[in-house]
Amino acid sequence: MQKNLTSILICVLFIINFGSAKERSLRITVSNPLLLDRKSETIAVKLSDLKAKLSSLDFGRVTVVDAKTKANLLNQVTSDELLFQSDFKSRETKTFLVQNGPAQKSKPASLVDGRFVKPREDYAWENDRIAFRMYGPAMAKDVNNGIDVWTKRVRYLIVEKWYKGDEDTGAARVSYHIDHGEGADFFSVGKTLGAGSCGIWYNNAVHQPGVFSSYKTVLNGPIRLVFELTYDTLNVAGKMYKEIKRVTLDAGQNLNRIDVTYFGPNETEELQFVAGLVKRKSTASKSNEQNAWMSLWGATNDDTTNGSLGSGVVMMKSEFVGLTEDKDQFLMIGKTKPANTATYYTGAGWTRSGDFATEDEWTRYLNEFALRFASPLRVKLSAK
Repeated sequence: MQKNLTSILICVLFIINFGSAKERSLRITVSNPLLLDRKSETIAVKLSDLKAKLSSLDFGRVTVVDAKTKANLLNQVTSDELLFQSDFKSRETKTFLVQNGPAQKSKPASLVDGRFVKPREDYAWENDRIAFRMYGPAMAKDVNNGIDVWTKRVRYLIVEKWYKGDEDTGAARVSYHIDHGEGADFFSVGKTLGAGSCGIWYNNAVHQPGVFSSYKTVLNGPIRLVFELTYDTLNVAGKMYKEIKRVTLDAGQNLNRIDVTYFGPNETEELQFVAGLVKRKSTASKSNEQNAWMSLWGATNDDTTNGSLGSGVVMMKSEFVGLTEDKDQFLMIGKTKPANTATYYTGAGWTRSGDFATEDEWTRYLNEFALRFASPLRVKLSAK
């Protein structure tokens, strides 16, 4: 009898403790300091900060809930951060609850993807808005380190499908240079910087490192993609430099974050670099030096059915030096030092994606992105 009573008591205490633990959560308060709306903003919180507040959190089954709508938000756990996204109105403050949830039976569908593609040896990447690629060793004779743009009319991922279709032979081949209802690769890069790649600026000339020699995928969804490209040594006026470029693309965004580091012989020298937009027929350029961005907008190609395409670069104001151009591209000049990391954003937007109907909408996006870049969301963590 005593044994049965003890067992019952243990079960009751277990249920009470389990219920209490299940209900425990952390409150994350996120504020938008700007007088403008922000869409698909990624919030990043350190895992160590979360654990310090709630040691029972299990990051293998953590959930993020919008405290107002009770919606369960898609999240991504990296080696050191918890990522999730939300929209914010002007000056809006939102509250989110982080807690343990049930174990996931399957991985959520990713909104981003990055991959090394053979036999071309491209690194191609995308999110739910747009796609890009850079070229590897197999393409070294024809291109340099420029960024190519693949325009999309759909929200799902297409890179793997398009490569496979283009590699088929005969009647089965589906060229990604033709729009079959999902978008296409209409962009021409050649030896230029394309849609926002970078090079060292010296003696009024762009010095590019060629195609990448190695790659590493760091994160691959469902919210954020991060990868690194390493380039062979570049000779600039007798000085040898090595470049590592880290690219980050979040779901819902048209711009990539580029973190570029040049390693050289003198870490105290000031080094200038440029991010470039290849000149295209029937396009016009715009810029805003105060907010450190430049844009190119115009016909996607000669077929008017394919609408208009915008490309753009947004730079940190502290690194921005000025604007220039050469015969092939418009250039934004920045400053850095060897072994330091310079950061800028670059990408593109297409009218047929449904995101940008006019040039004014594209340049407004760039200008507001620059303001968001300069004024990040304010995040506060507290126990519930």
